[in-house]
Amino acid sequence: MTTQIENSFMLGLDSNFYLKDDFESPEKRTNVTWFYPKICAFQDALKTEEEKAEYFSFLDRQSHPRQTDILLYFHIPFCEAFCNFCACFKESAAKYQGERQKRFVRAMVREIERNARSKYFEGTKIKYVQFGGGTPSALEQESMSTILEAVHREFDLSEVSGISLEGSPLGLCQDGYIEMLKSLGITRISFGVQTLDEDIRRKLTIKATVDQVHQTAENIRKAGIRTFALDLMYNLPGQTEEVLARDVEGICAELRPSFVQTYRFNQWEGTRLDQQIRSGKAGDVKPSGSIERTQYRQIKESLAAYGYDKQLLINFFTHLDDPGEIGLDHACGGNGYRASYTLGIGPAAENYMGERSYRNHTSVDRWMQDVEAGILPIEQGRICSEDEVENRVMVFFPVFGSVRKADVANLEKYRREIDWMVERGYAVETDEEISLTEVGRENAGNIAFLFYSDEEKARARRTMYLSLKNKRNPFHQDEMNIPRTPVFLQTRKAEPAEAPAAEKPATPERS
Repeated sequence: MTTQIENSFMLGLDSNFYLKDDFESPEKRTNVTWFYPKICAFQDALKTEEEKAEYFSFLDRQSHPRQTDILLYFHIPFCEAFCNFCACFKESAAKYQGERQKRFVRAMVREIERNARSKYFEGTKIKYVQFGGGTPSALEQESMSTILEAVHREFDLSEVSGISLEGSPLGLCQDGYIEMLKSLGITRISFGVQTLDEDIRRKLTIKATVDQVHQTAENIRKAGIRTFALDLMYNLPGQTEEVLARDVEGICAELRPSFVQTYRFNQWEGTRLDQQIRSGKAGDVKPSGSIERTQYRQIKESLAAYGYDKQLLINFFTHLDDPGEIGLDHACGGNGYRASYTLGIGPAAENYMGERSYRNHTSVDRWMQDVEAGILPIEQGRICSEDEVENRVMVFFPVFGSVRKADVANLEKYRREIDWMVERGYAVETDEEISLTEVGRENAGNIAFLFYSDEEKARARRTMYLSLKNKRNPFHQDEMNIPRTPVFLQTRKAEPAEAPAAEKPATPERS
């Protein structure tokens, strides 16, 4: 049964569930996949300590395969203020001050020690370290210093390519904060500008001022941080082509980051912001699929004109000739079969260890309680089939724009999809690699969905259905940015006992 909604593009995260024949339809350009195989609180819950013990017995039973790179990811779920477009798991930094923040930091250190001292990670060299959130810079300097010192003490960072931290001008502007980060090995800082238009920033409840953005960029350069990146969003409510042009100019000509990271705006069905947009209160220009495509092309052309003509990932642009590695290289599988694993620490942190995908509690208090009790603070986990493990490199290849054939474990398994892309001009195949064309890059999210197994497509649809049915954010099934009036359910004639059956894909089926 197909659900009819006013505008399937507006479903945001999972608009690919409504993918039809025409990849280039303005209403069907979907998000790129950043985590795969995906997990779901309602389908993959580890309900008992016995289940957890069995699932994680590998930590003390076997050693990590040394040929596989490890990304060490920390989720710091605190924000000084909530931007109303963001669906990431977070909690108010104001709730975790003083002793509560010290308790959080002690738990982070204990989880670091538990993993680093396990047989699985003993002696493992970490390839990259990334702090995300939330807003890691919402932590006090002493707290961040304690965590970073534990990372250096417990893990082997002798071959680390970089240590990256996401922040906000609100925290990074504090006296000495950036200098402290540099002294403890941070080599890259990123933060979200999103837009420099004051009116749009106010309507998106972005608290940092444009002046603070400029001051933070200057402070990062003065501190001698090797590289820094800024986020730019497009298809925002009220963001005309002229506004976007000013945003690109302000970022590239004035702020001058090493990297520009571009993100499309997701309009989450039924949220307060969604209601404001539909009523016209958020701006005369409403986000749409056609505007998104137009602005995507505008951004690429404008960035290139300012010298940001090197596209590292589908949404990462730089002017540097030797940009080095970035954490998403590893988070997205390293562009090869079994090429990179992710160890996540902190509330809501996601992990991928070979066939195991699992996620920590999306509750700071529950996570702290389990860590303090010596219990693995895991909410859900699944063991993926070898088929899913193999598919991962092809699901992620659109993020990189190309993939070496030698790095695909079973290339002919995907022959029908590859031929379909080439015939329709989305990709070019040579003896060595498969590369997306410009129109292929524009539709990278849709192309990634081609390589989901039928089982994973059905799981994804069911995750969306169960999340909305249980009034949870579909991203992590947590309580952040929950739709108040889910259109997905309102438009159904009758609520079924199970998720709707998967639609027959119009794109080539695997034999």
